[in-house]
Amino acid sequence: MKQRSRRMRMVEAVLLTILTALPACGSPVEDRSLQEPSSTSRLSADAVYVVPNRIRDATMVWSTEPGIDLYSDEGTVTRAALESFAIGMMVGLDYTYLGFAASSKIPGGGRLYGGFDDDTGRGPFVGTIHGHIQRIIPTDTGFDVISCLLSVGLDVLADGKYSPSRISNGEGAELRSRFFRTVAETSEAPAPSRTATPESGERHWQAPTGNQFVDWGIDGFTDRDPSTSGSGRCVPWARSLYPDTTPVIARDAYANDNAPPVQPAYPGWPDDGE
Repeated sequence: MKQRSRRMRMVEAVLLTILTALPACGSPVEDRSLQEPSSTSRLSADAVYVVPNRIRDATMVWSTEPGIDLYSDEGTVTRAALESFAIGMMVGLDYTYLGFAASSKIPGGGRLYGGFDDDTGRGPFVGTIHGHIQRIIPTDTGFDVISCLLSVGLDVLADGKYSPSRISNGEGAELRSRFFRTVAETSEAPAPSRTATPESGERHWQAPTGNQFVDWGIDGFTDRDPSTSGSGRCVPWARSLYPDTTPVIARDAYANDNAPPVQPAYPGWPDDGE
């Protein structure tokens, strides 16, 4: 019996060794999460945002109505949120800036009524998206932002041709978002706004490396306020950039051999000197 018991223990030990080694064996499996970081793989305490390869050759250019500071607390968190919104539309919720998914509570999985795909599978994207802040309205708990997003200058590469992206629109998307403090006093400062792109990244997507949404909640992106929505409030600004644009840009409107021009990111996320 002792000999049999010893043999059984040896068999169990061998089986345990095999089972432990199995994940390391076999042929490599292609996994996009190894090529581009996802939100679930960036949540460690020292997480650093890395720009997805599929948007690296796109940029975001911001403008405002007079008196609005893009570098203020309101301007900074607004830019971070709406750039994340654009990223979510292009490549999916998994690739938005650190903290965006939790702060906005936008569902993944491509759900209806505002849900993003976790990963759209689309790209690469090339060109420039324009954002414009029209108004910042203080509230008891934070502020509201009325803004526009225009993607006429953004193409997607598919079948060797550059065509209108899935978020193309001709007259600017009318957006209204509410930003509210989730605590009475800020317990932690936002991570420094050091750029996550190479030094020569003016014509590449620039992003903050850390979480810009600390102690902020975000509610909504579609403008549902009857006093501002559907009024064409973004059209004059859109036409000032693209005079010949049309309200709707069909996905098959063109298929170009050459990529669209890429404008330098502005204001980007300048290096903080660290």
